[in-house]
Amino acid sequence: MKKAKKANPVRKMTARPIIKTKEPTECDVVDTGEDLFLSMNGKKEKFASQLSPFYAVKEFFFKGVFTSGSEIRLLRDNGEEVPVHHSANCGYTLVGKAQRFFQASKALCANGEASDDQEYVYINEHSTLSYIGPNEEHTLYVRVYDNLTGVKNDRWVVIYID
Repeated sequence: MKKAKKANPVRKMTARPIIKTKEPTECDVVDTGEDLFLSMNGKKEKFASQLSPFYAVKEFFFKGVFTSGSEIRLLRDNGEEVPVHHSANCGYTLVGKAQRFFQASKALCANGEASDDQEYVYINEHSTLSYIGPNEEHTLYVRVYDNLTGVKNDRWVVIYID
């Protein structure tokens, strides 16, 4: 009588490429300026701003045609990305339809509670944000937040779209 062969408890794993990342550093003060720009399809468009009627903070908005598959970047006048991609605890909150119309890559995405219409996207220097909604005109709204100690550092952005 032959003995039954035992199953090997160690699964063979395929090798995945390793992406080198820098260790997170404390957020430095950055010159945030007052202007915010949208970079999409090689074009840089300036946001208009207003005082948010709901949150009593500066809110940026841009109305234009969005093309599915476009990488979206938010920039300051000096070319610095918003939110900053090189520090810990930085990212986006996608609110409402923005959850369906934007996709984050190489980022940690966490949904809010069941009754919450928000997705929290923690980013690193390799993270990207793309528009994946229909090719049509929208108004994009953005609020930029700094850390709680008053240091201006563009660490978090809230995005919603009409």
